[in-house]
Amino acid sequence: MKSKLLVLLLVASVAGNAAFVLTTVITRRQQGLLPVDRLGLDPDQRSKLMVLREQFVGERSRARGRMLVLRRALADEVAKPAPDRARMNRTAADIAGIQAEMRPRFIAHLLEMHGALRPAQRAMLGEMFRTESGPLMMPGCPVEALEPVPAGAERGSPRP
Repeated sequence: MKSKLLVLLLVASVAGNAAFVLTTVITRRQQGLLPVDRLGLDPDQRSKLMVLREQFVGERSRARGRMLVLRRALADEVAKPAPDRARMNRTAADIAGIQAEMRPRFIAHLLEMHGALRPAQRAMLGEMFRTESGPLMMPGCPVEALEPVPAGAERGSPRP
């Protein structure tokens, strides 16, 4: 009786572990997908979108590199015993300027993607933008960079 119970517990444990491993593998595989991978692209569409993506990723990487240099300069300024407010404002304005440069490039990228998709895929992509978040959905373009600048405010000035 004890051995049957032990065998039953062992089988249940192995089955539970196998289910856990399988679920983890499936979940990780799905998380690794790009949003466009869920659109049901045909090979031609996939090829076009991957070329567009690579071009945009290059632009985004260059912009991020420029912003990283500026963020480091801002961090260096903050670390000083007497930070220079004007220098900090110029650096922040330069960061905002790079984000502003990326806004039309991001929109152009979206429009190029739009042109390669069928109507149902476009609707699905729109729904993904409504319901998902994160850098995967907004490549190289932080949400605040898409917001309009309030009337009377300058790009790079603090928002109310």
